[in-house]
Amino acid sequence: MRFFFLATLGLASACAAPGISVMGGQTRVARVGEYSFTVHHKGSRAEAYRTNVMARPQAREVFAAGATAIEQVTGCRVVRSSVRGDVALIQGDLLC
Repeated sequence: MRFFFLATLGLASACAAPGISVMGGQTRVARVGEYSFTVHHKGSRAEAYRTNVMARPQAREVFAAGATAIEQVTGCRVVRSSVRGDVALIQGDLLC
């Protein structure tokens, strides 16, 4: 039982943790429309974690909102062809 608790706690604490490519960079929160994101960025890389709960969000809308959140936070353009991920995590390259 103790192992299950510790494993669950470990997984939950890593939900919006930055990936290796943006670790040590800056982190800010952004809201675009009905979506909330925690955005991590470092150098020419950025990640936006969707932090609000939604039932069956539309991937196209989440990707667009995530890219916009990254642009708002960083002040840089997102290379649209570099946007990848899923409805929980959007990653992209920056043009500053």
